[in-house]
This record gives sequence, structure tokens and C-alpha cells, in this order.
Amino acid sequence: MARLTWLFLVFLLLGVSQGSQITPVKTTHWDFQAVNPGGFSTFVNGENSDITLEGILLNNPEQWVDPAPDSTIAPWYMGGQWEIYIQGEGEDHAGTACWMGQNYGNGPGYDNYTDSQWLTEINRLNHDPNTHYVFRPGDRVRVTGRCLFYAGKMNINENHEVEPDYNFHLELIKPAVGLPQPESVALSDLVDEQNNPQFDSNRLEGPEFYQSCLVRIEDVNVLNPKNWGPNADIQIMDANGLTFPVHLCLGTGLTQHPCPTGQIDVVGIMDQKAQGYPPNPKQGYRVLVLDYDGNGLVLGTLPTQRGNLPGDLNQDYQVDEADRALLEAHMNQAVPGLVEQGE
Repeated sequence: MARLTWLFLVFLLLGVSQGSQITPVKTTHWDFQAVNPGGFSTFVNGENSDITLEGILLNNPEQWVDPAPDSTIAPWYMGGQWEIYIQGEGEDHAGTACWMGQNYGNGPGYDNYTDSQWLTEINRLNHDPNTHYVFRPGDRVRVTGRCLFYAGKMNINENHEVEPDYNFHLELIKPAVGLPQPESVALSDLVDEQNNPQFDSNRLEGPEFYQSCLVRIEDVNVLNPKNWGPNADIQIMDANGLTFPVHLCLGTGLTQHPCPTGQIDVVGIMDQKAQGYPPNPKQGYRVLVLDYDGNGLVLGTLPTQRGNLPGDLNQDYQVDEADRALLEAHMNQAVPGLVEQGE
């Protein structure tokens, strides 16, 4: 009897120590992003839970944040970062950001990844663990990990811990399903006459309804084109004088092409990053524009090719002699019908 009791305690302790292997709770993005009238999360499983979500991958992480390792020690400096957005399908009208950073220890009480550890971690997340397929926007994926409420929305992340038990995991369900059709949104759907966000805790309208989803804002113009460039913030305005923030991300086209003029449409991901300390979770909405191809009419094209190097002609995620040879082989060629004669 004593031996059975001892064995029971061993198994009990093993079960506790293997807590990260407990079957995660599968939920919807809609339930995961639930908030109260104050803007704070009401997700019933709370923080530090193992959660599974499914949906369509919206972005290449390197077009949004810089993944380059940098172990510089400075207060709250994160070094390399990695973040994707996953949008629900059908009736699951919501989306979720999945984020990790290199230098958690630059805030009090946490450890950092070394440069090599960081590269290993994001390489793991960029590839399907079963097929080694490189994830691309438009893939149907599954993410499993812990959650944390930050700056107005629930995120999947590592809770600022570098231990493997805190890793989150991305899996491919089906490749190249296609991006969701961006939802047409007017600025009057997002802000009031004083340009304050129309916050609705039921998330049936306003920016909360579109959070972490693809949107298309039509017939606006850029108020401050002097701010144009990668990792910059601009304001767009409609014919009624309503305005809304747009964050320009890291797509190479934002360097190669000038700011579009006149009336345009804007396509991007509705995001929230509430400002202040503590952040006001009813503020901080913006549209993330990942890239721009210079067409002059629509700001925010969403290419599906991975990588963010303009010289990577053969698309192998590096610029080298193979790209130089490819460039020289096609020098002075032009696509008929797409350029003026003589260009």
C-alpha cells in the first residue's frame, strides 16, 4: 500500500512538472479578444494559459518588425522582434497577434536570448515543424502557446520568458488558401466627429470590430507626406475631415517609391497599441501598411513572397553572386507593355 501511494505521488509530481504538455484549450479569436466596457480582457481562461487558435496568416513578420539580432543592453530595448497576425475565418470575426522579442531581460526580472539562440527561435517559427515549409501570407495555420493582455488586445507570446516551456508553436494546416478579402471601412466607422475612437466593448462596431483583421479604407489622402518612409507614422483624412493613424512598416517599396498623392485607398491590418503607462486600452488604434508597390492608387499591397531584401532576385533569402549573375543576364531587358518605349 505504501509503495502504491509512493508511485501515485511520483506520477502526480510528473504530471505537474509536465504541465506544458497538457492539452491546450482551443478557442476562437472572437472569444479570445473579448473585452469589458473599460477595454480590458474578459477572456475566461485568463493569462498564462495554453491556447490554440486557427486562421489565415496575414503578414510576413520581417515586413512588420526587424528580426535582426541585437543584444544591446538598454532599458526596455527588445533587439530583434518577430510578430505575425492571424485572422479568423467565417463567423470567427477577429484576429490575434503572436509576438516575441530577443531582449526580455532589458526590463527587470527577465532573461535575454543570445544572438544565436534568437536566430534559432525565429527560424523555428518561420518553418512548419512537419514539412519545413516556409510560412507565407495566405496560409491557413494553427498557433499554440501562452497568452498575455497588452496595450488593448490579447496576444500569443512567451510571457517574456526564454525557457522552452514558454515557447509558442506555429503549424501549417493548408498552404496558399489565400488572404481574406479586406473589409471596406469608412473613417466614420472608426472615429467620432472629434476623431476619437468609437470604442464598443461588444465589438460590433468601431475599430474593436476590425482589430487584427485586413481592412480597406477608401478615398482618403495622406495629411503629412513628409513623414513618408519605413517605420514611420502618417495620418490619412477623408472628405469630411475625419482622420486616422497609419503606421508604415518595413516593406522595401516604402523606400523605393514616393508617397502617393491625391485620393487613394489604404489596405492594411487594423492594430491596437494603446499608449501611456498604464496604457489606456480604449485608445491606440491604427492601420499597419506592410508595403507599397508604387501604383499611386492603393497604399498597402500585401505580397506573399517571404524576405525583405530588394536585391534577392532568385528569392533564396540572401543577396549574393547568384543574384548578381541573374541581374547581369537580364540587364536592359523590359517587359513589353509595362514600360514606355525607350525606358
